Amino acid sequence: MEFRHKMKPLADQLLHYLLKSLNIPGELVQIWAESTDKVSGTIQLNSYPPCPDPRHVLGLAPHTDTLLLTLLNQCQISGLQYFRDDIGWISVPPVPGAFVVNVGDTLEILSNGKFPSAYHRVTVNENKHRISYAYFHGPSMDSPAEPLDKAEKPLYRSMTVREYCAIKAKHNEEALGLVKL
Repeated sequence: MEFRHKMKPLADQLLHYLLKSLNIPGELVQIWAESTDKVSGTIQLNSYPPCPDPRHVLGLAPHTDTLLLTLLNQCQISGLQYFRDDIGWISVPPVPGAFVVNVGDTLEILSNGKFPSAYHRVTVNENKHRISYAYFHGPSMDSPAEPLDKAEKPLYRSMTVREYCAIKAKHNEEALGLVKL
């Protein structure tokens, strides 16, 4: 509970700065800040036991996160990897006292693709038990999931967060492609 209590204001502040960087009108930034007040973020504790041959096991399959932001504490044992088209899978070394911040699908939609969601996976360690914990930050399920900058041509169709979550649950990694215009 203490972790969740401390992560929400941090995630709110990060979201505020990200939305402001898009030159979104202040009243829209405020509306989105207030939409996250109605929900408490979700915490997920992940446990990845060691595996003598980690090449044959995946800790967490490749995916993007559904909501706005994810704040992740890697607990000092590496395993998190991001995919880049030009390079492939890249390991993200843990930094003591730091969180990894993943952009989720909903923020990609709100930013009209300016903040792409992070495609990532988790590998297991050959010798060490890896634990991580994540805080998933999102708006009310009834909030609109649509590009906020109305001066731009939208890349995604309008829907609610609930509708997008249903699409993601059914189609997983194809979900963003299905809501693109």
